[in-house]
Amino acid sequence: MKAYKYKLKPSAKVNAIFESWLAVLCELYNAALQERRDAYRINHLSISRFDQDKQLPDIKKDRPDLARVHSQVVQNVLMRVAFAFDNFFRRVKEGQKPGFPRFRSRPRYDSFTYPQSGFSLKGKKLNLSKIGKVKVHLSRPIEGVIKTCTIKREADGWYVIFAVEEPKKDLAPAPKQSVGVDVGIESFATLSDDEAAPIENPCYFRRAECDLKKAQRRVSRRVKGSKRRKKAVRLLARKHLKVKRQRRDFHFKEARKLVNEYQSIKVEDLNIKGMVKNHHLAKSISDAGWGQFIMIVIYKAEEAGRAVIKVNPSYTSQECSRCGKRNEITLATRIYRCSQCGLVIHRDRNGAKRIEQKGRAAPSGSRRGVACEEPRTYQAADLESPAITR
Repeated sequence: MKAYKYKLKPSAKVNAIFESWLAVLCELYNAALQERRDAYRINHLSISRFDQDKQLPDIKKDRPDLARVHSQVVQNVLMRVAFAFDNFFRRVKEGQKPGFPRFRSRPRYDSFTYPQSGFSLKGKKLNLSKIGKVKVHLSRPIEGVIKTCTIKREADGWYVIFAVEEPKKDLAPAPKQSVGVDVGIESFATLSDDEAAPIENPCYFRRAECDLKKAQRRVSRRVKGSKRRKKAVRLLARKHLKVKRQRRDFHFKEARKLVNEYQSIKVEDLNIKGMVKNHHLAKSISDAGWGQFIMIVIYKAEEAGRAVIKVNPSYTSQECSRCGKRNEITLATRIYRCSQCGLVIHRDRNGAKRIEQKGRAAPSGSRRGVACEEPRTYQAADLESPAITR
């Protein structure tokens, strides 16, 4: 399955329908959530999605605005509520931070889905049931069968996201066998391959920080509830969206280079949520986006038949990649000097080589695993960190 995302060019009439659908669907989401909460709090009853589906015909009789929405789109809202509760109970069982499902405000409910039918794509026109035809900017061809269609509102307009089932492709082997990747701040990533240069850190947020501050001050000066404030908020949102897309595009391009070049990719199993608690480095770590980059590498590696192995990050920067001796160094030390074998190397390159060596301990044939040479003691912050999976 692969997602294809395209920009929509709706007319004023279609745009008004989109907005009205999101408003009534947001109300239905909150009502379904409230019903589940009240049923358990008052009568200790658990309501399923099918119980709530049975109520929809009666609700549509009283709510003509909901009846105008496609039936499968309405049912998908109740499916989202059920999915939120399923994830809540799963986190409780796994001992994670539960995060009880929350109500959604209208600005935070920004998409609806046709899960099976009610849509068709013909040329550059998207035909949506009970809405009409919408122009689509097809930036690339779709390869496969479209399964679902999601309409999403973003800061710069409307988008359509198709979930596509693609046929299996012939997987060609990579020219090189293995590489270790050490992510950082000075350089975005350093590879264990001596022939590869470090990947420079683009620092998109740092570059745009001045413009973001000006846009934020403009929002603060506006009167709450005024049209000028809403306009300033939209401008600020578009600037943040641009930084987000620049970072994501950079991650995809660098991940593609790694997957095309190496058969097995070793990365650190970092506790990023715990690392950003360091207030001196939090902004730089968030700007780099290591978690998103690793997730994209895993996704592209699975698509290309490559292996991604996560290793224990403990002491990878302090252990010598030649002899294995542990030399204590500070974060400010950029050149690694081994007191036993005399190796002199950049600390990031040494860390990448050590990651690659640790990754060899992973079980053979595993496409995604965690290879740890020594037991790792998990802290409370580790249990709260979400797994980076696809």
